[in-house]
Amino acid sequence: MTVWVALAYLLAAVLFIVGLIELSSPKTARRGNQIAAVGMVIALLATIPLLHFTSAGIAITIIGILIGVPIGAIGARQVKMTAIPQMVALFNGVGGGAAAV
Repeated sequence: MTVWVALAYLLAAVLFIVGLIELSSPKTARRGNQIAAVGMVIALLATIPLLHFTSAGIAITIIGILIGVPIGAIGARQVKMTAIPQMVALFNGVGGGAAAV
């Protein structure tokens, strides 16, 4: 792991913490989600070059992203606020299933 990757992980961790702090208030929750999302993008961009993908692995990853992002975005926009806990549980279950595969 290079120094740049370690710094990217540190920055991502700081952004996650700041995002969680911002989630403590309804007024700042939207900004907290955005900050945490930026942290996740940084963490992913730092991790992907460390993986040793084959061409098939790259294709499968891209296909998974292209399928998962629209499904998640549509689900997140259509679910009512009172059903957020169920949506989070569903996303956690799907993530666990994906990890098992």
